[in-house]
Amino acid sequence: MKSFFISILLFYLTANIYAAIRIYQLVPPAIWIRTTVMAIYLLGFASLLIFFRFGESMPVWSAGLFYRFGTSWMIALLYICLLLILVDLLRIVNHFTHIVDKERVAAMLYHNGTTAAIGLGIIVLTLIYGNWQYHNKKRSHLTIKSGKIEKPVRIVGISDLHLGYTISVKELHKWVEMINAEEPDIVIIGGDLIDNQLRPVTRQSLDRELRRIHAPLGIYACTGNHEYISGIRNCIDFYNRSGITLLRDTILQKNGLTIIGREDHSRKNRKPLSELTTHWDKSTFSILLNHQPYDLEEAVREGIDFQFSGHTHRGQVFPASLLTDRIFELSQGYLRKGDTHFYVSSGLGIWGGKFRIGTRSEYLVLDLIN
Repeated sequence: MKSFFISILLFYLTANIYAAIRIYQLVPPAIWIRTTVMAIYLLGFASLLIFFRFGESMPVWSAGLFYRFGTSWMIALLYICLLLILVDLLRIVNHFTHIVDKERVAAMLYHNGTTAAIGLGIIVLTLIYGNWQYHNKKRSHLTIKSGKIEKPVRIVGISDLHLGYTISVKELHKWVEMINAEEPDIVIIGGDLIDNQLRPVTRQSLDRELRRIHAPLGIYACTGNHEYISGIRNCIDFYNRSGITLLRDTILQKNGLTIIGREDHSRKNRKPLSELTTHWDKSTFSILLNHQPYDLEEAVREGIDFQFSGHTHRGQVFPASLLTDRIFELSQGYLRKGDTHFYVSSGLGIWGGKFRIGTRSEYLVLDLIN
């Protein structure tokens, strides 16, 4: 795991160096322009490093500023690098094909304010669109007909809220209103309710907002990897204060339903699903909450009726979505395998910068009928 994070850090550092050199070459040579551009650039690069190194000892408001700016910078850097790589590839092709005069190309790509402004405009418009797409929550609807259901049950499934420095009370309030408008009987949460730290969650008393969710048959959740990042013991307390039943390798039978919550995939000591399903009433409709959607066949083998997962975010932004589509059999949406129905949510909230490009922020409305 340590080597993985070192690799990510080196990749992030390399991307920043590459983009910094190319931007320095592109912007006009005026001292004030270069100084301003490089100062913003260095702040973007350093913000996440400062947050992860000193965030817990900083005031909540300042840690939040570094976190929001740093994670937004990561998304901006991705598209800056993609744009620069595209330009450099075209420049290399032109070097061999001579489609455009080399001196003219040099004039366009070195110390050119117009080209710099166009590139900045493309990045800004991309981020504006991504932020709008994040706030434009999508409602996914699924109906499952089963002889195990005696009377209709409406379930709202949410995942990956990542409550913390990026999600305010005002935003969570809108989410709760949206959930309550669906008039659910049950609400299920597919992990990562919390983001990286509990401090901002506690400071904003977000548990009060979560207690406003109205679900007569209860609110149930499984752990995600971020519950362990932020500290599982304090997270358990937060879940309790929020009126949410956290199922940790636990099976619960209620109102003709069996709800199973697994520990996160990252926990080496989590129980196998076969152990959890040893003693259960198979005449009831079973719902499995499993944060990371690995090994879908396991749920099929154990006769699970419906599995709800999250974690993937479907990469949050393109082209990261191409990677999650390769990693997971189902990185977002609905799939049926045998008699088991699966839904992987790309998340109601988000990790870091509030941008959705080529992906969606969503919640699931599941109607179980006879």
